[in-house]
Amino acid sequence: MGHKLLAEAAATARGSDCGLVVLSVIRPESFAADVETLEAIGDIEDTHYDESNVLDAERRSVQSIVADSIDDTDLEITYRVSVASEDEYVETVLQTTRKTECDHLFTCGNQRSPTGKAIFGDRTQQLLLEFPGPVTVALD
Repeated sequence: MGHKLLAEAAATARGSDCGLVVLSVIRPESFAADVETLEAIGDIEDTHYDESNVLDAERRSVQSIVADSIDDTDLEITYRVSVASEDEYVETVLQTTRKTECDHLFTCGNQRSPTGKAIFGDRTQQLLLEFPGPVTVALD
């Protein structure tokens, strides 16, 4: 998640007098590994951790990144965390934008050759084509 992209999204939200929704998408393999790790820690500590603890930890991590990127305490920010595979990523993002009535999408993208896009697909390109509003892309 790019700090400049978050700052630009916040500036757009302020200028439009609306809130900001920040979505973090976790891959299922990573999510399962984190749940397994927390369950093992819970066994050692004689307590209980579950999937909600992993989602909460991710949300706190994203909140920290956002706090380092923007300094607007008056901006209403909603944090969402979803678990989705590579194949489900675009639909997860689009579904979130529909649920939150998002009218401008900010996303990070990869610089790939046309051949790379054809072979591996390109989530950013799909979002550009399928999102019904403006999309701002920061290339990493």
